[in-house]
Amino acid sequence: MPDDVDFTEVPHLQEMLSHLPINPEDEEDIVNYIKNITNLIAINYKYGQYQFAYFGVHLLYMTYIYCTAWKIGQIEPERYKDAIVFARSYNGREKDFKIEDPNSIFVYSLMPEKDIAKLFKIIELDNSQISMVGDLVDTRNDMAHASGKFEILNEESYDAKVSTIISSMDFIHRCMVRLIRKWYGQVLISFCKGEYEGYDNPKDVIIEQMIQTFKLSTNELLVCNEMSVSSLVTTHRGYEAKLKAFKKAVTAYCQEMGYI
Repeated sequence: MPDDVDFTEVPHLQEMLSHLPINPEDEEDIVNYIKNITNLIAINYKYGQYQFAYFGVHLLYMTYIYCTAWKIGQIEPERYKDAIVFARSYNGREKDFKIEDPNSIFVYSLMPEKDIAKLFKIIELDNSQISMVGDLVDTRNDMAHASGKFEILNEESYDAKVSTIISSMDFIHRCMVRLIRKWYGQVLISFCKGEYEGYDNPKDVIIEQMIQTFKLSTNELLVCNEMSVSSLVTTHRGYEAKLKAFKKAVTAYCQEMGYI
């Protein structure tokens, strides 16, 4: 990205990035994908190409949708399997459509975008918000055709369109909180039981198992940090010291990275 382009000055971009994976380690190269899209948004915004900047914003939004669908499958595998009975791929992509056990978040790109939001019934996203995902897809599609005119011509229009996307992401995140807490509780107990072979330091579990493997976002990590371990201590008295030490390690990591 050119030195004179500062993505931190683009409205709402930091809010979007806080919903996306911090630093996943896998073969999908999600980090570079997000970085390249972020650069595209920043450059187009700087030079007043607001509609093209918005296209980049929508790509980040769909990346978030894919990540969330994947996480739902990891945390609630049985309900996920029931929900994907409806799933279908685009014509001609059936052989690549391994949604039952996706090895990549981008498997969801083979699926009609409006259908993905149906999975969010598992997290009790209401029908109006599920419809909102489809509406945002329609908005993007309407602007992507060669119509001879642009719909987003100024900062005010850009801000209004992106604010709607941020609102959708915030709603989905709030509905995901319950599942993230459930998953985090399982991580804590697994660590206490020694099920993470070779992991004695909580920080290693945070980085390698939570952030890299599970693709946690900043906002999701903060959910973990804010979650009390008192109920787990009550039901697992023998793990009290380890639970409290892990809790302190999460807080320390969040402080170290500047998240709190």
